[in-house]
Amino acid sequence: MRFFRPFFAVGVLLSGRTLAWDHVDDTGALKEALRSNEHTLVAENSQALEPEWTLLRQNEGEDDVVSVDCSATPKDCEELGVASFPAIRLYHHGGKLDRYRGPRKAASIAGYLRRALRPAVSRISGRNATSFTAADDLVFVGHFVASDATLRDRFTALAHKYRDRFSFAESSEPHPLQQQQHPRQSVVTCYNNPDGLQRSTAELASAAALDNFVRLCSTPLIPELTRRNELSFYQTGKSIVHYFTHDTAERDAYAAEMRPLAQKYDEYLHFTTTDAGEYADAAAAMGLPYGAGGLAVQNPNNGDVFPWPRDGRRGPVTAAAVEAFLVDIIQGAVKPWRPGSGTGQGKGGHDEL
Repeated sequence: MRFFRPFFAVGVLLSGRTLAWDHVDDTGALKEALRSNEHTLVAENSQALEPEWTLLRQNEGEDDVVSVDCSATPKDCEELGVASFPAIRLYHHGGKLDRYRGPRKAASIAGYLRRALRPAVSRISGRNATSFTAADDLVFVGHFVASDATLRDRFTALAHKYRDRFSFAESSEPHPLQQQQHPRQSVVTCYNNPDGLQRSTAELASAAALDNFVRLCSTPLIPELTRRNELSFYQTGKSIVHYFTHDTAERDAYAAEMRPLAQKYDEYLHFTTTDAGEYADAAAAMGLPYGAGGLAVQNPNNGDVFPWPRDGRRGPVTAAAVEAFLVDIIQGAVKPWRPGSGTGQGKGGHDEL
């Protein structure tokens, strides 16, 4: 049985007519869903959402995922308070409303709906702990000592705050850290399943410690670099392996290919992706054609950049090829690029990362 039925009816409200969407003809279907279902997901249109919504319908069943055109029934949308676009909201039976702030991806939306069926903090033990920690991209599990009521309350508050993005649970069993080193301290563990990472901490005394731990664990191993977060990468002193692309699927494939390499060199390098169209000037500053995709290595400490050669001499951008490129840079076999010089390759100064 698909998880939408009988708990969810899913509706899309559009700001204007879009022929690619497959709307239900009966515009009362959405109102009926709000009245009769425990939860109803409502999303306002965005261009990027359409292919993801189509994929969601294919994966979960077209009968369970429906859409309604607001331009045809504006009064229905006014009654729901639809005023800004794009947005995704979860309406609960009885009038409660939650806003979904996660990625506009089919898998992320499906994960959000599954989390909505669970308590903000689940209770797990040895029998179901393994399946729970693998059931979502980001999972946080608290192992609390009986006297640590304040930390448990902070954990619960964070679970309510982030339940649209992450899963939270409290385990009834002690953590290995408690058994070996910290028997009187609570321990929180995070499981970052896409990156294959697991972290645990018992350093939770400060009020900000738990928030910081959630932020650390939820940062992807290969994040997208934007104007909002770029400073955080440049302040660490690590070199940055940039990858510019116009295509989301290409970005995901690159991240999957480079993830083991990013984990191997995490102490020394940041691996990031960047939208080549939105940040065309940044690509040009890295020695790549303006607005084009490609890879470049940057040392923020001395300003050196090393663009991936576009003449094909190094072949496609694979993890093995990129690692060889990095080794050549460290050994001085690749010269840093300078404006007007083209892509620098060959023996030169020893410009290490």
